[in-house]
Amino acid sequence: MALLRASNIVKSYSLQSHNDTPVLRNISVEIHKGEFVALVGPSGAGKSTLLHILGLLDEPDSGDIAWNFSEKEYKYKQLSSEQAAVVRNKNVGFIFQFHHLLPEFTALENVMMPALIAGVPFGQSSSQAKELMNKVGLSHRSNHKPSELSGGEQQRIAIARALVNSPQLVIADEPTGNLDTANAEAILTIIQDIRREFSLTFVVATHSIEVAGLAERILSMRDGVFVE
Repeated sequence: MALLRASNIVKSYSLQSHNDTPVLRNISVEIHKGEFVALVGPSGAGKSTLLHILGLLDEPDSGDIAWNFSEKEYKYKQLSSEQAAVVRNKNVGFIFQFHHLLPEFTALENVMMPALIAGVPFGQSSSQAKELMNKVGLSHRSNHKPSELSGGEQQRIAIARALVNSPQLVIADEPTGNLDTANAEAILTIIQDIRREFSLTFVVATHSIEVAGLAERILSMRDGVFVE
């Protein structure tokens, strides 16, 4: 069953008011429930832009997208920006190359944050976050601020945060791009374990052969289109 279906997605960015730079050119893709899809290609190919659109972080200039979350279909053209934010918060988890943890909060509070935003009661948010901190092997670091954690630990906290609302789709943009080999391997193991346990759908943009090697399907991008 298709978790999301995108058709003829076009996206340009204006570098100057009169000069549009096309980033995505008529991209169509279907992602199935439980699938692990890797996007590969050179920097500037449009991978991150496509991820942001598929994850409801950005809007296409034209084209159609439909998501099937919890047996309910959501269509891009029928969602207001407020509705899109709610659908995204409840159904999509994000892991970025740079973890974007909030520096003034502890690791546990960072993991809880999406649940609190979604209106989950504090106690329930806390217990869900603690369970995930345990899964990524960092329950002993719960009360540490991000500045007190290593890069690998920060990325593991970011993975726990991405999962706290039990998303159906996880979008990962270069999840190991900022890490040394040992930490990258640890993150890959966590991703594999989590995917197996929760039957999650992963769409990952990566330059890493190891990350792409986990995928059931590899889509190569260049200049805003898929290539063979």
